[in-house]
Amino acid sequence: MRRLVQTVAVAAIAAFAGLSALACPASAQSATDEIQAIKQEIHKLQERLQRLEKAQPPAAQPASPGNGSSAPTPAAPRSTAAPTPPAVVAEPGPVAPGEQEVRFERDTLLEAIGLPRPGILGARFSGFLVGSFNYNSALQLVPEFAGGAPALSDPDQTNFRFDKFGFAASRVFAPWLSASAAIEVESHRDRHSHGFDPDFGCPGDGLCIEQFGSEEAATEINLDRFNMTVIAPIGNGLGLSIGRYDVPFGFERHDEPLNLTATTSEVFRYGRPQRMTGFQTTYSVAPWLDVAAWVVNRWESETTHDPFDDNNRDKSWGGRIGFTPIARGALLNFGIGGFWGPEQDDINSRNRWVIDADVTWQPLPTLLFALEAVYGREDQVEFRRRGMPVADPAFAGDANWWGLYAIGYYRIVDWLGVAFRYGVFDDMDGARTGVDQVLQSWTLTPIVHLSRLIPDLRPTGAVYARSRLPIDWVNMKLEYRLNHSNRSVFSDAKPGEPITEGTDTSHQVQLQFVVNF
Repeated sequence: MRRLVQTVAVAAIAAFAGLSALACPASAQSATDEIQAIKQEIHKLQERLQRLEKAQPPAAQPASPGNGSSAPTPAAPRSTAAPTPPAVVAEPGPVAPGEQEVRFERDTLLEAIGLPRPGILGARFSGFLVGSFNYNSALQLVPEFAGGAPALSDPDQTNFRFDKFGFAASRVFAPWLSASAAIEVESHRDRHSHGFDPDFGCPGDGLCIEQFGSEEAATEINLDRFNMTVIAPIGNGLGLSIGRYDVPFGFERHDEPLNLTATTSEVFRYGRPQRMTGFQTTYSVAPWLDVAAWVVNRWESETTHDPFDDNNRDKSWGGRIGFTPIARGALLNFGIGGFWGPEQDDINSRNRWVIDADVTWQPLPTLLFALEAVYGREDQVEFRRRGMPVADPAFAGDANWWGLYAIGYYRIVDWLGVAFRYGVFDDMDGARTGVDQVLQSWTLTPIVHLSRLIPDLRPTGAVYARSRLPIDWVNMKLEYRLNHSNRSVFSDAKPGEPITEGTDTSHQVQLQFVVNF
């Protein structure tokens, strides 16, 4: 070991000498030779270190789950459905089916220039940022009781935005114990509609006309995620976690680094919960079969920006069973799950539930298909009547909805790919979007993987949910989205002005930049 330290010290001195030589133009050729010599010495040190590691006796640890497993493997941070984006935070918690571990110990942007990933006392730090340029032809009418719709730019205008910044820390204390936490600074700009009286909706039985509110963009600092995971030595390893996670349904996720498109589908936004805070357990029965179950506070959604604190005296329950019949070469994963519990404020007797089914198929390394479908219901929903141009009476009763989206991605060349998504959402009673409608969208998103243009820089080591498709350090997405409804739910009216007429179609264009570090 002493000789190894001495060798490293010599290499460091040589590196310093090489850098000093680089500062002098007259010694450029000499500096090049010294750099080559340093690289060779580092390569020898790496080979020697590998031999020493192999000579050490293996440490006892739980069985590693297969590709379709959800049992945790906390030896490295990872990107999964439950935790944060791969480059945002390494959450060593339960691994969702078909997802892989994030390997932060090599091939990062810092390591590409010879520097280590930042860390203090064994903790690892990571982050991401998102910026965009947006255009909307019209905004969607979402009455205030149903939340709001994104308004990244005003109708027929363009807008530059700094959308989100995330920072996280994680640490693996032992093969059976790990923890992580993340904060997120997010600027969201949503807009909803209401009647002439903002407090009471449409007054009396007279004429009621919807109008947009004048909500300004809000910048919030969120306790985005946290996770403490213990792996109990039961069978293949029983994962026990407490924290805040993404709900492990489907392919789409809350944070942009984990999505192939710049926007999310109607199913993700309106049809199912997106986040959950509470207790989760996972177990890999076999490499092709995994199960997950949880008990959490409530249904968390970015549509209404619900907090993670509970809103009544009961809890919400859920789970997912995943199958991976094909895991060698091509990858096929499908699963079925559910979420159930009372979600109305201070009411414990009215339950909301949803059944979710998803399929992910990657027949080739460059080709991916994913599909998610939901059916949901809520007991005894009550909300006000809606005015023109989507006039509907007040509603009180059980509400139902269903929806699905299908997404495909093909990597044309190493640095360029294209994603296409179709989505449909049937809000049969208007409880989720505020209007009884069938909402559809067609989304086309070319993706330029900018970091792949850097020689010798590999992807992050993380993959998109339930796939082997790598996530890159820097992506540029140019998205066109066509929205259509069977009702006139889109308008270009200004805030506070009566919306006397609407349209059934809107167009969105977004240029989005996503940077992981």
